[in-house]
Amino acid sequence: MIDGKIAVIPFCWQFYPRDIVEEQIDKSKKLLIDFAPVFIDTVTGYDDIERAAHSLRVADADLVIAMVVTWIEVPDLIDTLKHYFGNPLILWGHTSFEMNGHKHTMGGFVGSCVAKQSLDDLNVPFEFIYGKPTDQGILQKIRLMYRVARTITKLKRTRMGLIGYPALGMYTGTLDHLTAKKVFGPEIVHLDQYQIIDKLETHKRSDIDTCIESLKNSNRFESGITDDDIELSSKMYCALKSLVKEKRLDAVTVKCQYELSQIYKYTPCVALSILGDEIPTGCEGDLQTLLTQVILHYLTNEVVTYVDIHEVMEDRILVGACGFSPFSLSEQKDRYISKWGWDAYSGLFNSSEIKKGRFTLARISRDGSGFKMHLSTGESVGRSEWNEVGCPVYPGTDFVLDGNPEAFAREIVSNHYAMAQGDMREELRLLCRWLGLRYIET
Repeated sequence: MIDGKIAVIPFCWQFYPRDIVEEQIDKSKKLLIDFAPVFIDTVTGYDDIERAAHSLRVADADLVIAMVVTWIEVPDLIDTLKHYFGNPLILWGHTSFEMNGHKHTMGGFVGSCVAKQSLDDLNVPFEFIYGKPTDQGILQKIRLMYRVARTITKLKRTRMGLIGYPALGMYTGTLDHLTAKKVFGPEIVHLDQYQIIDKLETHKRSDIDTCIESLKNSNRFESGITDDDIELSSKMYCALKSLVKEKRLDAVTVKCQYELSQIYKYTPCVALSILGDEIPTGCEGDLQTLLTQVILHYLTNEVVTYVDIHEVMEDRILVGACGFSPFSLSEQKDRYISKWGWDAYSGLFNSSEIKKGRFTLARISRDGSGFKMHLSTGESVGRSEWNEVGCPVYPGTDFVLDGNPEAFAREIVSNHYAMAQGDMREELRLLCRWLGLRYIET
């Protein structure tokens, strides 16, 4: 079963034998049963349109499948769906079937071809699939499309916390709240960094001790790190967790530089690395990267992170963020906590190597009056020896791209990229089509 809702509307022509039509619809219901769809009564003509359109509004589905079982008069489909246009839509044209040892058709594919071009002419975003109601391949296509549709729905209900503002003059991290709401859906909740400090001493001692124990049991530590260091990072985590709960946040990004790193003199790197295992989390107030992380999280239902792109080489790129990465994205043996080495920065620092395996790098960025998404896939192969001057080793990896690194560099849109396990190209390609983003893959 799935956690959202799919609505299916069969469209048929009234002059085909009803028993044969119902048999094909019943087979479709059996094929789709794992999706637990809402099946709306069949539209066979003008008199059914108002009833079906009302049922569709009541269903409030994440994804609608317009199932063309036979030849249809396309205006029936258009008028039924017109109030839904702009939301995730699949047009499914039925193909031939066996009856009495012979192949038969009721013109479902023929009718769907007319519907396909008609929807294109009306500039309606949709996906076209075709096949028999016993075709298991249909399920794979719908499952992928559903994940994307559900992501779009969840984005509209998402609250992203911005604590501070994009740091260090990062124009590319900014995203005005109204545009975010209009194009992507999330609400951006703006908080001040002082709210973290204000909550440091407000938690139960047992909550802080639980965090301290977890950190000590799960990580190796650089020599010289004190119990006070570990306690303050644990208090920061509890403060952030409290703000997330209080403000009902689904994701959060924190501006560290310079309010926390230099004025308060303690960075939230380790606290955020703990929180990153619970919700999409980022640093430096980069809203565009956080939005990409949220999308990847919804598509994969897995922990995601972000990284800086430090160097593009002939066969790989070097990636790693300064002190932040969710701990679960590192193998237990590779989890290591160090301490900032600059006089200007104090606090604990996650130096864990990101685990090996297949990942997707992606980032949303502005594109003239709209938006684009640049992405690449490849293999995390382990971290080579490098570090930024004066800093501990970053939590990162060497990333061997499937594509050409030079092509990646030509299309690079900022320093930060979201990173998720697996190959998410098909899902992101579809999401870009449905949201109207320009898709760039290198």
